[in-house]
Amino acid sequence: MTTTAPLDAARRSGAASDWPWTEALSVVTRVSGVMGLALDTVFRTSLLPELPASRDRERARLLHAIAGELCAMHALRVRVTGALPAPPFVIVANHVSYLDPIALASLTPCTAIAKQEIGGWPIIGERARDLGVLLVDRQRPASGARVLRSALRALCHGVPVLNFPEGSTTRGEEVLPFRKGIFGLARIAGVPIVPAAITYDAPELCWAGDDTFVPHYLRFSSRREASAHITFGPPLGDHGGAADLAERARAVILDLLSL
Repeated sequence: MTTTAPLDAARRSGAASDWPWTEALSVVTRVSGVMGLALDTVFRTSLLPELPASRDRERARLLHAIAGELCAMHALRVRVTGALPAPPFVIVANHVSYLDPIALASLTPCTAIAKQEIGGWPIIGERARDLGVLLVDRQRPASGARVLRSALRALCHGVPVLNFPEGSTTRGEEVLPFRKGIFGLARIAGVPIVPAAITYDAPELCWAGDDTFVPHYLRFSSRREASAHITFGPPLGDHGGAADLAERARAVILDLLSL
């Protein structure tokens, strides 16, 4: 009688011993790719036009292109349900990972609002500034006002704005109350709010709590592939005040997430 059990066991053993090398190669390849893309971004942003309106629009296109390149580099597939309206508009989304703005920006040219701490991240922080990401220090009202003025200028130039009004990440089991500033800005600019719900195919892609960036990113970059699912709700008009608009947007996202 012939049995394949020893051969199967050997194959399993070989696969187990080979897989860490595959992971390591994936990490090295992707980290090298990110560093190369960061250097390329320095060159590409140096070619941006000087006029503010043209510069805002071209930076938004460049952020969109680079986000798409990052998704491809990390085999992050972004599946979409729903559609975006004609720009300009404000996208507001639940926030579960540093991957969220990359996944969303890969879908449309835009500028993004992010926390000030990102500006201190190795490689990423300076390139985020180059790409027009608006960094806000939530402890300083003057910083928030400056960022909202810059976001208003972008909207006036026809550039969509991406924001995560929870102000912090969660593990996807809840949606924190929304900060109101971006909703007041949308009313002033006369543009719609587009609610977006984002989920991932693996809970470990969430980045929240005590997670630190570098170890989490290395684990993410060791994966063969990953998948994000973004669902856009219907655009919301400015009926009522900013607080009402924030509550309506949050309710839509909760419904899209079935929470």
